[in-house]
Amino acid sequence: MGRLTRREIECVQLAGLRLSNQEIADVLGITPSTVANYLQSANAKLGTSHRRAAAQALGIQYPGAGMTDAELAERLPERLRPAVSPGVGNPIDDRPWAARFWRPPPANRFIRLGVIVGVTALWLLVLGGLTSLVMTIFSTLDAWRPS
Repeated sequence: MGRLTRREIECVQLAGLRLSNQEIADVLGITPSTVANYLQSANAKLGTSHRRAAAQALGIQYPGAGMTDAELAERLPERLRPAVSPGVGNPIDDRPWAARFWRPPPANRFIRLGVIVGVTALWLLVLGGLTSLVMTIFSTLDAWRPS
């Protein structure tokens, strides 16, 4: 098992950000088939079977290797760059690359909780309305039933 080349490290870093081979090729200025070859070689050297595991192993076996966060953000296309205001610290994005590469940053928990509670309340109202409707239908049918 040999050491990873600089290009293999860059490809694995970008693959860990869930970029496709075509997107990685666009960022690095190489062909998608070359990206696939680099990723296959990196998987073999790292002893992994897929790109997410390779990115995780890269962070463990090669800490600090590859592009820095600033270089990585600079090379990414505009649509893939993190939206952080300049001069404002973001504790989620300030973590080292190896600590955040395998999962997206969590959303604002209060907004998510509000959406969950709101949707649940809406469903309870719909369920209550349907129950009331069914009860009305059954009581009407009961009144029409011959005694």
